[in-house]
Amino acid sequence: MRPKFTFITAILLIAGLLVSVMTASAVPSTIPCDNDDGILTEKEVSDAVCKYMLEDSQYSLDDVGDASYIFKFWDGKPKTVTDTHDREVTFYRPVERIITTNPDNSRMIIALGDLDKIIATDECTRSGCVLPRDNNDEKIAPEAWKALQIHGGGQLDDIPETNTRKEIDYERMAILKPDVVFDATWYNRGDLIKEKVGCPCVDAGAGFTFAESYAHIQLIGNALDQQEKADELELFVRSKVDMIESVTSQIDDSEKPTVYFAPRGAKKGFYDSVEGRDFTRTESVYEPLNIAGGINVAKECVGDKINVLSEQIVAWEPDYIFVAWSSSSSFGEPNGVDFVMETPELSDIPAVRNNNVYSCLYPYCRGRPIDRSLLNMIYMAKLLHPEQFSDLDMEAEGNEVYKQILGIDGVYTELAEYQPFLKEVN
Repeated sequence: MRPKFTFITAILLIAGLLVSVMTASAVPSTIPCDNDDGILTEKEVSDAVCKYMLEDSQYSLDDVGDASYIFKFWDGKPKTVTDTHDREVTFYRPVERIITTNPDNSRMIIALGDLDKIIATDECTRSGCVLPRDNNDEKIAPEAWKALQIHGGGQLDDIPETNTRKEIDYERMAILKPDVVFDATWYNRGDLIKEKVGCPCVDAGAGFTFAESYAHIQLIGNALDQQEKADELELFVRSKVDMIESVTSQIDDSEKPTVYFAPRGAKKGFYDSVEGRDFTRTESVYEPLNIAGGINVAKECVGDKINVLSEQIVAWEPDYIFVAWSSSSSFGEPNGVDFVMETPELSDIPAVRNNNVYSCLYPYCRGRPIDRSLLNMIYMAKLLHPEQFSDLDMEAEGNEVYKQILGIDGVYTELAEYQPFLKEVN
C-alpha cells in the first residue's frame, strides 16, 4: 500500500486541474464537502474524491475541485478579505468567474493575469478606459487591443456589459453566476450586490495617492489568490515612485516651481455647466505632481469637486500649468494648451508668459488609472526639472509601465502617435 501522504498529494495535484476547468454556480454560504463544522479536513477531501471517482457521491466535479483547492490553499477554511469600505467579504469557493463594474478593477485584474476570468464588465472597460478610442470610436493602439484576448477569444469590447455609470443590471449579473463582483468604491452598494446577485462583492478602488494604489493592488491580489503577482506589481510601482522621489526629495521647496493642475482639461473653456468641470476644476491632492517636484497651488483647497474662479488662478501666479488632454480630443484640433495660451484673462500668469503650459495625460477614466498616475509623475518630473531628469527616457519608461500593467509591449509608443505631447519630453 502506498503511504497516505502520497495519496493526498495526488488528490491535490488533481485539484489544480479541476479548478482550471470548473464552471462556478451561485456561491453558497458553506464550503463544499464539509461536514458543516466550517473546516475541511484531509479525510473529508480524500473521501469526497474517492466517492466521486467511484461514482458514489452527492458532490459534483466542481464541489470536489473546490474542496481540494480550499484544503490546499486556504487551510480548509473559508477565506475572508476586508474591502475598501471595511466590509468583511467571505469566499466559500475559489474565484473563477468575475464581474467588474469599473475600469480600475478591470485593469488591476488584467495586471494580475486574470483577464480570462472576467465574464462581464462595465461599458467603460469595454469602450476605452483600459485601452483608448478616439472621438470617432476607433481603437487607438489596435495591436494592444488585439493582444488583450479574453476567454474564448475576442477583445475587451466583446465582454458582455452589465452596467453603465448610472445603471446596473442585477438580473443579468445573477444569470451569469459570478463568483465575485468587484465594484467601484464610490457607489457603496456592496451589500446590495451581494443580496441581488448572490455572490460576494468586493468594493475596491484607489485614489491619487500611491498608498491607496498599493492597498488596491493587495486587496485584489488577496481576493484572487494572486499574492506573488500583487507583490511584484506593488514593487514595480514603488520602484518608479522611488526613481523620481529620490531626486525631487533632495530639492528644496523654495526651488520647486508652483503648478496649476487642470485634470479635466479645457475642452469647454473655463467651465462646463453640464458636467461641472473643465479648466477651473482642479485637485488639491495629486500626488504624482508632488512627487514630480511641483508645488500644487490648490493644495489648501477643500473638497472632492473643487472649482475655482479664473481670477484665483491668476492670483496664484503658477510657474507651470498642466492641462489634461481631453480623452475625446482629436489629433490637430485645438486643445487645452491652446485655450490657456490664447485667453487674454490668463496672459499675465508666469506660466503663460514663459510658455510653460503643457498637456498631460487625462488622469481619470471612470476611476483613477494607476498607469496614468505613474506616467504623469514621470512626464511632469522631466518638464519641471529637465536637468535632473535629462537621462530619463520617457518612451522607454512608458512602454515599461504598460508592459507591467497590461502585459503588452509598445503601448506607449502607439499612444504617442495619437497624443503627440508625449513625445515632447524625450
